[in-house]
Amino acid sequence: MKRRIAILGALALLFSILWGVPQVGAQTSQVRVVFFTSPICQFCQQVEERDLPPLESEYGEQLHILRVDTTTGRGQRVFQEALEMYDVPPERHAVPLMILEGNVLVGAAEIPAQLPGLVASTLAEGGNEWPPIPGLERVIEEAELEAAGVSLWLDRFRRDLPGNYLSTALLVVMLVLAVALFRPRAWQERLSQSVPGWVRVGTALVGLGVALYLLYAETPQGELMCGPVGQCDAVQQSQFAVLFGILPMALFGVLGYLAILASYAYERWGKGPYVGLAPVLSFGLTGFGFAFSIFLTYLQPFVIGATCIWCLASAVTMSLSFLFTAGRAWPIIEKMRTYGWRSYLRFLKRQTARSS
Repeated sequence: MKRRIAILGALALLFSILWGVPQVGAQTSQVRVVFFTSPICQFCQQVEERDLPPLESEYGEQLHILRVDTTTGRGQRVFQEALEMYDVPPERHAVPLMILEGNVLVGAAEIPAQLPGLVASTLAEGGNEWPPIPGLERVIEEAELEAAGVSLWLDRFRRDLPGNYLSTALLVVMLVLAVALFRPRAWQERLSQSVPGWVRVGTALVGLGVALYLLYAETPQGELMCGPVGQCDAVQQSQFAVLFGILPMALFGVLGYLAILASYAYERWGKGPYVGLAPVLSFGLTGFGFAFSIFLTYLQPFVIGATCIWCLASAVTMSLSFLFTAGRAWPIIEKMRTYGWRSYLRFLKRQTARSS
């Protein structure tokens, strides 16, 4: 029995020794590549989707590609440091841009043409380390934390503290307003009756003006002035500034406010049996815009890490528009619930026929 225990103990000791000794011939070399990219760059997406997957599949854990988003504040600073460090000429200051062992590759043609050969040669020479670009260490730490599933929302929030505090406060107010307007209340109708029509129209026109300014700022000759609070450029350059990858969010806002103004005009000057439903149409349009504004306001401090003061102004005008229309629409909606929407539509037709 003692002999068996001794043998088992010796085997355990030998196993632990062998486990701690590096295996001869084990592949330990790794290639590290810094990839400066942007979510709104078509050529970046092309490299990401077409050229990188085959390389990452071939080399597995031996190839590490660090994506640096240049639309963020930190990513843009690291990008500028890299351009200066490697003395990149101005005509090559663009993304997609990759750095590997002092080699700077730019563009969707140059990267796939040269990257595979550079990866193979670097791996044959024993691999490489991350380049000593100022600020890159923090980006690497964030990537490791994100890979480990650690939330980075607090770090993003700290990028623009004054602006993000403001957007968070507005978000809380909007959520409270959403709860208050979720069901009909007597105060809603009293408020709507006390608000003149020109106030409702003026509020929508202010929102339209903000959306038009943001749309103008996206043109080549446009320039976005943010003021002392917020980082408007970071928000406008994020992936969320374009809806479905094709429609600028500012244009979506312009169309939304135009639709709201059209519903006001229909309520005021429209004819026909369904004019009485115009407040419900306005309520639906402003309600959709209000819900969408809540989502966009949430994205700014907690996902993008920056706040656009103009976007908050649009959220305020949309919230007020929703508030002003609720009391006009809920009584009509309650009648439709009580009598059924078909019966109510027949009632409107009969009423129109009588008045004519």
